[in-house]
Amino acid sequence: MARTPSQADALFQQFLPLAESIARGLASSSRVIELDDARQVAQMQLWLSCRQVTDPASAAGYLRRCINGALLHHLRDHGRLVRVPRRQHEKGGHPWSHQSLHAPMPSGAIWIDQLEAPEQSGQPGGLCIEALLDRLPAAQAAIIRLSVLEGQSLRQIGAKLGISAMSVQRRRQAGLAALKAELA
Repeated sequence: MARTPSQADALFQQFLPLAESIARGLASSSRVIELDDARQVAQMQLWLSCRQVTDPASAAGYLRRCINGALLHHLRDHGRLVRVPRRQHEKGGHPWSHQSLHAPMPSGAIWIDQLEAPEQSGQPGGLCIEALLDRLPAAQAAIIRLSVLEGQSLRQIGAKLGISAMSVQRRRQAGLAALKAELA
């Protein structure tokens, strides 16, 4: 049985320092996620999890696992490999800022229209991407197509294929390793 709103509020206030501690620990150890972001994710998960607690005696362990899991999911789905301070990233203009390929360039042309199409075949010693993917097991090839070529998240792919996001990540890594070995 779920807690009433007042009981959930009391649990939230009681375990708010726990969420803060976990967020600080992850932000300082990973250096990929900022403290403000980690704190926000931890507090949101704490709030959601407090409503599900049925036994106050075991609440601390349950809430710790929920908060850690939410932070790791956030880190996996939203962490940037090249760390740029969030405030600089939001301002834009940073060399590693995200930019749509469909956005206009200063000259007015569209970025994606300026890119040259890759050679698909006919190159000596070269293979097209589809030919390389066809050499992989079907599950790995499908996951690489969905994640790398179509840009879908691990969770979206997992939902589409009926497997967990972690399984998607493992298969993608195995497939990319096989491709790397083949190209080496």
